[in-house]
Amino acid sequence: MRAIRVILPAAVVGVVMLGAASPALAQEKMTLEEWQAALDDCNRREAAAQTRINELDQQIAELRSQIDDLDSQISGVRRDISGLNQQVSSTQSELNQVKSDVESLRYPDTYTVIKGDCLWKIAEKDYIYNDPSRWPHIYEANKDKIKDPNLIYPRQVFKIIRP
Repeated sequence: MRAIRVILPAAVVGVVMLGAASPALAQEKMTLEEWQAALDDCNRREAAAQTRINELDQQIAELRSQIDDLDSQISGVRRDISGLNQQVSSTQSELNQVKSDVESLRYPDTYTVIKGDCLWKIAEKDYIYNDPSRWPHIYEANKDKIKDPNLIYPRQVFKIIRP
């Protein structure tokens, strides 16, 4: 009985016994040519798998590089957004100040009496209360200047209280 040991890659490991009557190997008797063909097939598949692994490793490296680029871009966008948020906040503050200025111009805090005015007419003005029945608000806010609500004089300056 002659035994030939064949050392194969990890995919194929075995011992070929030619002419042996071993029951464990009796079911799969292979000739040396068949083992060589099987070994060649395994080597070919291993090489193909290794080639595919190398391709995938290359793709993984490219994807990691793209991820790093995207992370860098995201950081830049976040910085831009932060700057824009600060600009929006600043602009909002400026806008609120302008609105306040416009409101104070449109709806003054004081009114200077002119000839022919009465509290009723002053309250009726659209930039004061736009409602003549609110004349008592002017009177109450200016009691220190108005002794009689029926007697007001030109060049008197009254405070206008906004609700």
